[in-house]
Amino acid sequence: MVEDTFVEEDIRPVYVSVGVTDVGLRRKSNQDAFLERSDAGLWAVADGMGGHRDGDVASRMICEALAQVGCAATLEAMIDAIRDSLSEVNRRLYSAAVRPENPVFSGSTVALFLASRTACAILWAGDSRVYRLRRGYLTQLTTDHTWAAELNLQNAGTEADHAITRAVGGEASLILDLHRDRVRPGDRYLLCSDGLTHEVDDERIAASLSGADVTECARLLLEATFQAGARDNVTVIVIEAA
Repeated sequence: MVEDTFVEEDIRPVYVSVGVTDVGLRRKSNQDAFLERSDAGLWAVADGMGGHRDGDVASRMICEALAQVGCAATLEAMIDAIRDSLSEVNRRLYSAAVRPENPVFSGSTVALFLASRTACAILWAGDSRVYRLRRGYLTQLTTDHTWAAELNLQNAGTEADHAITRAVGGEASLILDLHRDRVRPGDRYLLCSDGLTHEVDDERIAASLSGADVTECARLLLEATFQAGARDNVTVIVIEAA
């Protein structure tokens, strides 16, 4: 289906959001982190890698670095500033992992949403996701960086299938994928860690994002996760263009 994405140039959406995180029912600590910066039109979710001892450190470092990014004049300048900021976090994490004495292995996924008027950009590494709900239709705007996604496995069930192939701190150089979109008034965007998507299917996600407001949407998403077992940390940010 080809969708008309034309948006009037003079439309200036007001973005409202709510973010929540929970340790879930099985984990002892929360390695997720999130950031809401409506002043800069920037929101992010980071999920520390479970196989790394200090995943919570990596996810916090990402959000702390993004919190320090200045408000640039254009969307393109903000994208460049974000890439530079996360590349520096990647450098620090990778250097700590490969040093000969007392190496520290720490990494994290990241998914972020950046908005300027009706233009927006989604950047990500890993399997944290960004969705858009428009007129009741849910679209996943990111592609997981996992073995299952890269091999196009239809019935990914093992832990190996879901192994992360890209993350902040995972390699010497960080590659962030980029997707551009146009925002329409009434659109809702969801940023989430895999603690949601491994438990809740797209139909339930879409239904939850149809709640009365962003606070209700976030509550419904957490409720659905806990009803499904909440085996991992779960983090969601719901953003609405009003």
